[in-house]
Amino acid sequence: MKKIRRRQLPSGWYPASERETLKEIEGFKKIYQNSLLSQKYSIGGIVPHAGWYFSGEVAAVVMELLSRRQPEVVIIYGGHLPEGDQPLITLAESMETPLGDLENDTGLAAEIFEKFDFAEDVFPDNTVEIQLPLVKYFFPGAKVLCLRLPASLESLRLAPLILEKVKKYYSKYIFLASTDLTHYGPNYDFSPKGTGKKALDWVKEVNDKGFIDLAVALKAKELIEYANRSGSACSAGAAAGLIVTAKQLGAVSGKLLKYKTSYEVMPDAEGSFVGYAGILF
Repeated sequence: MKKIRRRQLPSGWYPASERETLKEIEGFKKIYQNSLLSQKYSIGGIVPHAGWYFSGEVAAVVMELLSRRQPEVVIIYGGHLPEGDQPLITLAESMETPLGDLENDTGLAAEIFEKFDFAEDVFPDNTVEIQLPLVKYFFPGAKVLCLRLPASLESLRLAPLILEKVKKYYSKYIFLASTDLTHYGPNYDFSPKGTGKKALDWVKEVNDKGFIDLAVALKAKELIEYANRSGSACSAGAAAGLIVTAKQLGAVSGKLLKYKTSYEVMPDAEGSFVGYAGILF
């Protein structure tokens, strides 16, 4: 029997039906000017992973720009793994989405699993799953490879090894790194600047900006260290792994496409919110 990784997030994260999923994605696309789509990007991008109501538009526009390449495989780096955790990889044959199943490259996944000391990812987590319907929509002919990297320098070591394996089998590929930025406020037990406008400005202009600046400058090691010190990202290992890959593939900088916070979508009177960025390479 075919091993399928079933949906684990409830419909509040992203729609349950094909019709509603298509409607929501088409709505995201209408937000952006067509002039943005004249730009060409071919390596990958950093995307957020909150529910689509909060950050789906940011992830969607990143993928739409990358979709011009129409890759054979999309490699998704997820996270939510702290420093010291073992990296994870999905070994199921396919992943369920409202737009149909996504085929996983089980041969490549098994090779990475066996050679680089990964554990099988069988755990509920949004960092990868929230991206899957968008990947199915924007890259309909592509297979996927889904991994989760820890927020440690180990991810910098693994990224070149994974790229080498991918290049062995594919000539057209896209890398996505899934991370949200600062989780601020009492809901997250992180309020170093109190509440109100001062706190929001600090997150946007200092804490998140520091992470974004390092990502755009392709400083992977510094990004890991900064994120672990500042609490500016929940999945820094994913972003750092992509940055190492981007540099190997010839990138000299990234481009911040879109930044927002959940406060702009749903202001929290208690002062809790999360930052989101879409960055292209």
